[in-house]
Amino acid sequence: STQSTGHKTIMDMLKREKGVGDMVLLEEISETSLYKNILERYNADHIYTYIGPVVVSINPYKKIDIFTSQLQQAYRGRYYYEMPPHIYALADDSYRSMLQYKMNQCIIISGESGAGKTEASKIIMQYVSFVSGSGKDINRVKDQLLSSNPILEGCSYY
Repeated sequence: STQSTGHKTIMDMLKREKGVGDMVLLEEISETSLYKNILERYNADHIYTYIGPVVVSINPYKKIDIFTSQLQQAYRGRYYYEMPPHIYALADDSYRSMLQYKMNQCIIISGESGAGKTEASKIIMQYVSFVSGSGKDINRVKDQLLSSNPILEGCSYY
């Protein structure tokens, strides 16, 4: 069965992937090849690219259809490289590591003003909220997580 993401399917998303998803796999590693790959991916609305375990994100400055509940479900429980680069893969990997190793996890979000740090943190928190299920204690933690974003933003903890 094919999973739908609105007007696109997960398979369509996989087929239309442009450039190299993990820049470690580029044939030539140079400033020019990195820039060309990022530009090719950005022009195709692929705003996420890996460099090994690091997710590079480029703010598209427009709405793109890559933050749906269907995509959240598609990335849920998947290993990092099973799907195209996405912040959901990073969030899922951290969430699963937290459960498996019973240790706190940290995701560092860095960038210049306007780079999308606030939006990235919201997306990660929404994803963790999505995969963590429900229940009285879980819902309380979710609410605390989602409401902490303005505090973090105000203190510049990004």
